[in-house]
Amino acid sequence: MILCILLLLPSFVYADDISADAAVVMDAGTGQVLYSRNIDSQRPMASTTKLMTCLLACERGKLSDTVVITEEMLYGTEGSMIYVKAGDRITLFDLVRGAMLASGNDAANAIAVYLAGSVKDFVALMNQRAAEIGMLHTKFVTPSGLDKGGHKSTAYDMALLAAQAVQNTELMQIAKLTACDITINDKPQTIYNHNKLLSYDKNFIGLKTGYTKKAGRCLVSAYQYGGSVIIVVTLSAPDDWNDHKTLVSRAKKWYKRIDKTNSVTISAVGGDKNCVRAAYPVKCCCIGEYTVREYYYPFVYAPLSAGQVVGRAEVYLGNTSVYTAEIKTTEGLSQWQITKSDYKNS
Repeated sequence: MILCILLLLPSFVYADDISADAAVVMDAGTGQVLYSRNIDSQRPMASTTKLMTCLLACERGKLSDTVVITEEMLYGTEGSMIYVKAGDRITLFDLVRGAMLASGNDAANAIAVYLAGSVKDFVALMNQRAAEIGMLHTKFVTPSGLDKGGHKSTAYDMALLAAQAVQNTELMQIAKLTACDITINDKPQTIYNHNKLLSYDKNFIGLKTGYTKKAGRCLVSAYQYGGSVIIVVTLSAPDDWNDHKTLVSRAKKWYKRIDKTNSVTISAVGGDKNCVRAAYPVKCCCIGEYTVREYYYPFVYAPLSAGQVVGRAEVYLGNTSVYTAEIKTTEGLSQWQITKSDYKNS
């Protein structure tokens, strides 16, 4: 059974006091834009680029592979580094962590060359994936985000990328780390996440910082709110930390908190009654249209006790499941007992 509910809510957040030249607030589940400023203006996006690099690495399913660093992987790298050298051995998993947390440009290049054979071929994969996501105004030129040859995107496109990234469990487990140990040549070293918002509020679950002189300060954030994820992107934002705090705080006001209990009736076989009641809670926050899909047995057999799991219910925003609850019986069901009178009547 599918229940459909439409929440009619405002589609904007007032935020004219933020510092960003371009910004967007988006609900990750529905794609609804809650706030926008110059969202289709193409501009460099610095190391937020690494979201695409690391997403592709996670999607390839080779994170346990050991990578031997080559000179080609290090060619032209500068800026933020994890300082691998030619001949070093490191897992692809640790390269992704090095690119996401420490924003290592050498890590990003190593990922690219290892997965595609060359930076050029990996960039082609980046642009192909961007087209699939719907990033129509994006041109990737480097896997690291270093400014080169018209490397550019938009706030809206980067929000689409973030909405895709939050669906990847492995990437999100990495993105929310404030620090971790990576191992190079069997020697552990600690790296730290540049994203200060992770320590400010545990509901910030990533995603990526970025800076170059040309791009300015760039930041892509994901904020967990109930069953929803709020995406915030700012490009060229001198006060990006406060911009994201402000935009999230205002965006939350447009979400409806759902806290109720739905019930179902399920047919029963072999019991003292022909049906049994069951229920499940719906506790989440969402905006826009959502659906509840119920999955339960068409009938149950007696005996059955109260509190027994007989199915599940899922809340969907678009095609994304944001909340799951167990459907449990709210009453018991005794087994039908055959008596002498039953024999006589038969």
